Amino acid sequence: MNVKMRIIRDGYHSAAFNTAADLYLLENCINDAHIYIRFYRWIIPTITIGYNQKACQILNLKKVREAEVSWIRRPTGGRAVLHYDDITYSCAFSKKIKEMGNTITETNSIISNCLRKGLEISGIVCHNSDSVLNQEKFSRNSKLPCFLAPNRNEIMVNQKKLVGSAQKRTADSILQHGSIPVTESFRNLPLYQKISSDESHRQMHLLQIKCTCIKESAEYFTIENIVSNLIQGFEDVLSLPIEIGKWTLLEEEKIEKITGDKRFIEKWQK
Repeated sequence: MNVKMRIIRDGYHSAAFNTAADLYLLENCINDAHIYIRFYRWIIPTITIGYNQKACQILNLKKVREAEVSWIRRPTGGRAVLHYDDITYSCAFSKKIKEMGNTITETNSIISNCLRKGLEISGIVCHNSDSVLNQEKFSRNSKLPCFLAPNRNEIMVNQKKLVGSAQKRTADSILQHGSIPVTESFRNLPLYQKISSDESHRQMHLLQIKCTCIKESAEYFTIENIVSNLIQGFEDVLSLPIEIGKWTLLEEEKIEKITGDKRFIEKWQK
């Protein structure tokens, strides 16, 4: 198999489009020799919740509506994430592509190495590490934000978590996506959760001391430059042929069609 990387430098989209696009890649990469890597943004602040979470249990939907924040369920597991001033990435590929690892841990490690390399090119000194948090203690609280839930191969800066990622594996393909906060806005997530005021302040404090963002880690940057460096990181680590572009018109039409499907709405937006 002559494996190649296809980089999709995407723009701002709705929550429905971004989720449908990742699902589209997950399904259509099954018999493909491409590793699809997509970088994208969100039209308005959006909360994504893990596949096994229920919005009515996790979010204060009244506050979400009043703040004009959108939400959607992710195809991956994990906890809630506020996508607001962040760079979101996704990586989808067939299980036949052995260059991306054979297990959750192997795949996560490879992608983390690519992201870390790109961040280092951007002048951000970071490293992969097992979580510095107490995993048993934090795993019991399902309402904690994703950035406070421990995971392997965390990308850390000065012992603070910079990148939150999650992965889905089907019988034939793999999707990993994650959020790289650009500003401190991601720390506002507890304001929209179904928790007490005291717990909200506690979690916001934890997000302050346990997590970081690009603005706090890089002296000079633009988002376009960071994305370019992340792409370079994948190219340097994987050493595979690369093609960079955007969606084709046909692909965009197919993704838009998914967002209007009743089954999509009922599964991911309710």
